[in-house]
Amino acid sequence: MSLNIIFCGSPDFSCEALETLIKIPTDKTITVITQPDKIRKRGNKIQPTPVKTLAIKHQLPTYSPQSKEEFENCVKAIHPDIIIVIAYAMIIPKTITDSYLCVNAHTSLLPKYRGASPIQAAILNQDKETGICFIHMNEKMDEGNIIAKQTVPISQTTTYGDLHNKLASITASMVKDLIQNVLQNIPLESSPQDHTQASYCSKILPSDYKLNPQENIQITLAKIKAYSPKPGAYIIHNNKHIKILDATIESDTLIPTIVQPEGKKPMAYTDYLLGNKEKINLC
Repeated sequence: MSLNIIFCGSPDFSCEALETLIKIPTDKTITVITQPDKIRKRGNKIQPTPVKTLAIKHQLPTYSPQSKEEFENCVKAIHPDIIIVIAYAMIIPKTITDSYLCVNAHTSLLPKYRGASPIQAAILNQDKETGICFIHMNEKMDEGNIIAKQTVPISQTTTYGDLHNKLASITASMVKDLIQNVLQNIPLESSPQDHTQASYCSKILPSDYKLNPQENIQITLAKIKAYSPKPGAYIIHNNKHIKILDATIESDTLIPTIVQPEGKKPMAYTDYLLGNKEKINLC
């Protein structure tokens, strides 16, 4: 059986799943749809998404539609057997979700944390676990029936970076299982979400990751973990922007362990103090 697959994704998170999909030993065609090139780094240089860079490396046909209409036309021209969506950053039109098998990987245990920042939300709320849900997409945001899910524990030391990498690997493994089921004609059974239990998280703003020493230290520590290493929770100390990338609680006091002063690389807080006598007060 030959599979005609569309893979929709954009950031680093999606790349491991695409690599896994490419390596599955079966007859298949993979077309990649990703966000348009834009300025993504310092220097005002136009950059492709990480997914586009990977697709070009593997010589996969790649498209970056500018609108939902262009997206629809692109999909209809390819007429895929399955569309896999992983952090693409566009709500797929109803005309497509109604006409094709569209599976989305979402980084939370739905219906909890629908929306743009579920990994950070789980850490900010000091949850004990999170996970990945594969859903049969509809035109609404993260509301489709759940096909498969896998949970991941969150410890007191877990950062956004830790969860990001772990969930990306699990997503890749689940993509492999998904394709194997499709190849074996195993029905993708699904169950509806309990929409009454839904919660939402929004796009992260700079004001969200500015630390407030007046806040409860557990909340502050959760912010540090949720935004490490990117974008990095920060304080203004002696008129300088300092990212706090990790910290620990000792004797009811929040102590930085890894910091990144403005214009410098991350460093141990003990090294920072060698050149800066005044301690950073986080509480």
